[in-house]
Amino acid sequence: MKKIFGLPIVLFTIGLLVIGTGTALVVNYLSNTATAQVTVESPMSIQFATIGAVGGNGGFDEPTWTNYLVMDATTGLSTSTLGVKIVNNADIAIEGKWLELKVNTSNPITDVSCDDISSLMFWDIGASVASGNFKYQELKSLCVDEGDYVVYNIDINSLAAGETYKYPVKLTFGIVESAKYHFSAVLLNELPIV
Repeated sequence: MKKIFGLPIVLFTIGLLVIGTGTALVVNYLSNTATAQVTVESPMSIQFATIGAVGGNGGFDEPTWTNYLVMDATTGLSTSTLGVKIVNNADIAIEGKWLELKVNTSNPITDVSCDDISSLMFWDIGASVASGNFKYQELKSLCVDEGDYVVYNIDINSLAAGETYKYPVKLTFGIVESAKYHFSAVLLNELPIV
């Protein structure tokens, strides 16, 4: 009798285990999980280059563009010409932005004033194309003295999707002490609140 009585309990226990295992396989999703990965880069890029003569329409021979440019030495009252390249990598027009040019120095002086640069001229592509009057725009009035360095915030009206813009720039130093000047440029979405 003990064997017959124990057999239904064993069968009942095995049945519960089978039902329990079947229930554990039920899930609340209907498909596999798909994954994707994307690298997002800056929508715009800036580079500098040493350029030669600039034509009457602002054109110049194609230079070697770089993220870090070491310019030839110059003197106070002399003018250097360089190129600035801005690329809109996005698939939409980028409008109403600012190119911030920061100038600082080292060895032996450590501060820059707006008088250190007597002229900063940027080829005005937008106005030149619209008016047919190709010329440089003087940016000296945009200089803001921030103490040890100065900043020029240059309005960039519109950059068409996927387009590259190459601007010649003329830079003339004032009567300054011998020093190593550093220029950095970044495109800002909006001007910082002062």
